[in-house]
Amino acid sequence: MYDYLAKIILLGPSSAGKSCLLHRFINKSWRILSSQTIGVEFATKIVKVGDGNRRKRIKLQLWDTAGTERFRSVSRSYYRGAAGAILVYDITSRDSFAQLGTFLNDARALASPHLTLLLAGNKADLAEPVDSDAESEDDIDDSGVLSPSFGQSPSSYDSRRFDSIASRGTIPRGGNGARATFAPDGRQVSTTQATQWATSQTIPMAVEVSAFNGDGVDELFNRLARMILAKIELGEIDPDDPLSGIQYGDSSWAIDDGGSSIKSGVDGPRRRRKRAGTGQWASGLREWEEVFRLDGPRRRGCC
Repeated sequence: MYDYLAKIILLGPSSAGKSCLLHRFINKSWRILSSQTIGVEFATKIVKVGDGNRRKRIKLQLWDTAGTERFRSVSRSYYRGAAGAILVYDITSRDSFAQLGTFLNDARALASPHLTLLLAGNKADLAEPVDSDAESEDDIDDSGVLSPSFGQSPSSYDSRRFDSIASRGTIPRGGNGARATFAPDGRQVSTTQATQWATSQTIPMAVEVSAFNGDGVDELFNRLARMILAKIELGEIDPDDPLSGIQYGDSSWAIDDGGSSIKSGVDGPRRRRKRAGTGQWASGLREWEEVFRLDGPRRRGCC
């Protein structure tokens, strides 16, 4: 049972770690084998916000969208009606950070008018550069810093060098020979750069997390849930508005003597429709359809 249903989208360039971030939040484990997302992936989780009598249970419908350009036309259609969005970038990639503006513009154009945004720098476990002692002299420039060409992919590095570093514990490794991302230069986007960009784009908060070890992941999603709940309680978001990305849940509904469902609480009585012919609430993946379904003249054209 839950009090509110909220649609959340994860946005960002390919290889930023969105799927691993979602897997860590849902399953509390590292996703050893991860492939490129095609279109979208979907998951749900209920989080508890507040204490005592003010505690609310919010069901987050989490949509992991593709970051690759060729799949963006598909994934953009799932932005519609989102109540919250997490912009994810890779702190070890300047190019990843530079692409965020496109995703932000799409989200603000297609999602809820009251969209709640957070900026998350993933792969915080790789913030420190690799120990130069593990590399050969040919790989080190005059300043003593590793010097691969910028933008070079992890797979382009020699596996022997990687294994040498990983065996010393510098680079985390998963089971069955799987490895976390290899970032020999460590951080390429500073916390100051990320915070300044977030401020310039009126994003209220920028944080750094690690899908690999779980640092900051739960707090990221819980904070977003708290921000959305605060907007609901302040009246900035109306769950009855089909554009809000929020629906009332089932925990505050009771059955009256006539068999009808009635909303109880400070908002006063409200009626909620039952599924025709079954007497049961719509559930599962059908819930998200109502979050961004528009009726009559309010329907927008397809993106």
